[in-house]
Amino acid sequence: MPKTVRDIIKDRQEVYSLSNQTTVAEAARFLKDRGIRATGVCNISGKIVGVVSQSDISDKVVAENYRPSEVSVLAIASTNLIKVMPETVISAAMQIMQENKVYHLIVEDATGRFSGMVSMRDCNAMKAEEEKERAEMLKDYAFPNY
Repeated sequence: MPKTVRDIIKDRQEVYSLSNQTTVAEAARFLKDRGIRATGVCNISGKIVGVVSQSDISDKVVAENYRPSEVSVLAIASTNLIKVMPETVISAAMQIMQENKVYHLIVEDATGRFSGMVSMRDCNAMKAEEEKERAEMLKDYAFPNY
């Protein structure tokens, strides 16, 4: 059975997100402290309204010589959100990222609840795991243990 986005996010302990009131300086620290490259930006009711990444911070704030402590993440966040469901097959998620030239996808459940994000790196790792499992299955079929 093909791996899905759910297989990537199921063991994650926490869904990372920031308030839309967070400053860019706070967001940069948040990303650094957690070792992540991007996170969701949510409004007061918890609905995802954007994504802020390290690239957004460097390209839209630092390179423009703005003060990170005076800029809201909402001002620089990407708001053209591309969303997938947890049931989305990994190969389909990868195709969506390639077609839209994005590195992250928003994962929302059927009720619209933000369930996290997946990256191209996450998908590549899961695809490799899926291929390894397939190879093991074929090996067991071709060379049974009697």
